[in-house]
Parts: sequence; structure tokens; C-alpha cells
Amino acid sequence: MRRADAARLLGVSVDAEPAAVRRAFRLWAAVTHPDQGGSPEAFDRLCAARALLLEPVPMDPAVAQESDTPTPRPRRPWSQVLRRPSWWSALVTSLLLVVALGAVPLSGQPWGIALVAVAATAVSVAVSKAVLDRPDHGHVIVTRSVSWGSVVALQLLGAALLGLPLIEALPLIAVPFVAAIALVNPGAGLWRVNVR
Repeated sequence: MRRADAARLLGVSVDAEPAAVRRAFRLWAAVTHPDQGGSPEAFDRLCAARALLLEPVPMDPAVAQESDTPTPRPRRPWSQVLRRPSWWSALVTSLLLVVALGAVPLSGQPWGIALVAVAATAVSVAVSKAVLDRPDHGHVIVTRSVSWGSVVALQLLGAALLGLPLIEALPLIAVPFVAAIALVNPGAGLWRVNVR
């Protein structure tokens, strides 16, 4: 069956959107389905027409070369992105972690909550810079999310042991982290920032 025949059978144009093809198929299937009194052959032809029209149209390679749309590079696997941190970056990250955990007793004050929040975000940024080698935005966002979550969990545990209600300030603690993620996320639309 040709695409033109399939389009004629469904009553749509040859270049119809997938939603229009599906909508036309549902209308015709209600009439031609064998359970509704239609013939199995007519229903099979209808299914074949839908499948043919929903297949992507193969593009001529010469036209594809001239296209302005860039083809995305495949994402590198984690094994190629992760690296062992240098001693300097490990030292800086460790010092930031000590500050983040040391700020927990100060979280009873408003400025102490700000210090806890900024320190946790700083640790997540330092970890992503220390352990990633030429990452894409997804690698950075995942690494920062996991490290920030781990640090905040340790901070909340420390606050619980000290009897401080830090969990009530969790939305405030997340604000600097959300800003740090938005700066590397191209979907946020803030501006284009180099992840390294």
C-alpha cells in the first residue's frame, strides 16, 4: 500500500499530523471493527494504513545535510564522564562539607539557615566540578541533585540529633540549589552557561 492510498483510506492528507491520523483511525475503526459488524479484511487494511502513515517519512540524505536543525550528539555514558577528583578538589569539597555540617548548630538563627542552604549548594557544585569530565547538562544536574540530597540528609540528621527543627526550613534550604540547577539547565531559559 502506498502512502497516498493509506491517506485516502483514512480520509486524511498524506502529510497529516500523527494526532489527525489517530483521530481518523478511531473514527473508522468504530465502523469497520469486526466486533461492530465490519469485515476483518477492511479492519486489517485500516490498521495497515494507520501504521504506514505513522511511520516517519525517510528523508533524503542530501536534504538532511542542508537542514538547519542540528543533530544531537548521543549522551556519553557515565563511565566516560566520571573521573577521580584531584587532591585539591577533594580538599575543597571536604572543607565545604565540614562547613555545611558545621553550620547545622547555627540553623536556629535566620542567617544560620541561609548558611546551611548556601553551604549545601556549594558542596553539590564542588562535587560536580570535581568528579565530572566534559559532562552534558544532564550529568551535571543528576550529580548535583544526588550530592545535594546527601548533604541535606546529613544536615537534617544532625539537626534532629541536636533537637533543632531544620526540616521546617527545607523549602528555604532548597532555594539556592534550585538556582544552581536553573543556571545549568538550558530549559530554564535564563541564559546559556558553560557547565564547566
